[in-house]
Amino acid sequence: MEENLIRSILEQCKTVAIVGLSKDSQKDSYRVAEYLKSQGYRVVPVNPFADEILGEKCFKSLLDMPEDVQKTIEVVDIFRPPEDVPPIVEQAIELKKRFNTLEAVWMQLGITNEASAAKARKAGLKVIMNACMMMQHKNLKARAKETKDEELETIRSRKMQEMMTKVMKETKKDAPVVVEDSTFEEFVKQYPLVVVDFWAAWCDPCRMIAPVVEELAKEYGGRVVFGKLNVDENPDTPAQFGVVGIPTLVVLKGGVEVDRIVGAVPKDAIKAKLARHL
Repeated sequence: MEENLIRSILEQCKTVAIVGLSKDSQKDSYRVAEYLKSQGYRVVPVNPFADEILGEKCFKSLLDMPEDVQKTIEVVDIFRPPEDVPPIVEQAIELKKRFNTLEAVWMQLGITNEASAAKARKAGLKVIMNACMMMQHKNLKARAKETKDEELETIRSRKMQEMMTKVMKETKKDAPVVVEDSTFEEFVKQYPLVVVDFWAAWCDPCRMIAPVVEELAKEYGGRVVFGKLNVDENPDTPAQFGVVGIPTLVVLKGGVEVDRIVGAVPKDAIKAKLARHL
């Protein structure tokens, strides 16, 4: 629930009054304010001992601001010890009553005050305690990027699948293609998903599986292209793939081997293998 609350504040509120903003660039409050400004937030400094911080006019307190500034404040970010929180929250509640534009009170990392938080909530304010606005914003951006990357990957995968389906339909083969050493590389890269049957004329198991390969070529036409390579006439490719027994069916996706089947296995066993890659 708090994660959703933090997201809503960071996404919807763009003007932040930072109470206790230091003019020392080495302090956390300064770094947080600088970061928020870099991310498009308007920062209003509240520090009774400074006139200007980060190029912005500084005010002694929330109620010391002119009305035209007060009515723009959407978040009060507190960089003060817990014991200093109550009067700041009282002033925040007063701003809420006057203009109803203030949305949240945010106590930075290490700062909590349950009593003041309860008062703020009762006045209709959202409350975050013990959390850094900068760190939470960075986390939000990181999660958004991960989500976007996942969405892009899903889109890429879908488009790739659509392209593969289109290519297979346009180049539909319902019979095995004769492949040789000289044409093998071009063949396997031309089609998204291919199965190459390494065989020889003298091989009885090869003759047993040949009709199965022909049937599968018809069944999978438009989705899988089958090729047949005679190992006696084309010794280089079998050596490249380490084929030592035939028949061997090598499954290639995008020109890369993803599976292989050795021996005259039943048709259903080959279909089960193919199902993993479709």
